[in-house]
Amino acid sequence: CERRRGEVINYVREKYGADNVAQIVTFGTLGAKAAIRDVGRVMGIPLPEVDAIAKKIPTALNTSLDDALKQERDLQKLYDNDATVHELFAIPRKVEGLNRHSSTHAAGVVIADRSLTEYTPLCKLSGGDVTTQWPMNDVAEVGLLKMDFLGLRTLTIVQDALDVIEKTTGEKVD
Repeated sequence: CERRRGEVINYVREKYGADNVAQIVTFGTLGAKAAIRDVGRVMGIPLPEVDAIAKKIPTALNTSLDDALKQERDLQKLYDNDATVHELFAIPRKVEGLNRHSSTHAAGVVIADRSLTEYTPLCKLSGGDVTTQWPMNDVAEVGLLKMDFLGLRTLTIVQDALDVIEKTTGEKVD
């Protein structure tokens, strides 16, 4: 269940050794809209103007700025007729798709036969947890065992139902 996922990870750390187990990093990338917004802020363009431009970019997954200009006539018209908008697109085109931030993969855990420092760089998070500094595909590529420990809401609901049954009837259902 999703509330007990941490217990499973702790069990694996105890069983295989804390130095041999870590969660996996994931990287959030700059999409077209985020690139426009971030660069617009740096350029000092008023937020309402940048927001109006960003809202014209289609929300379909992996839509690039070039795709957006091809798909949205209004956006293309702004780009062609407004020097500021034209300039605004220059830098985001260079940075879209680059990593913006790192976080812990929602389910990924890596397990090794010896200390992970022999395979991959690691990062200690503020809470004390350790993550790889390589994302899941790179971790798998060097031959490490990658496991997905999913915290499933359905199992949490089942556990809650069992707790309610026991509380209201006194019967512990197996």
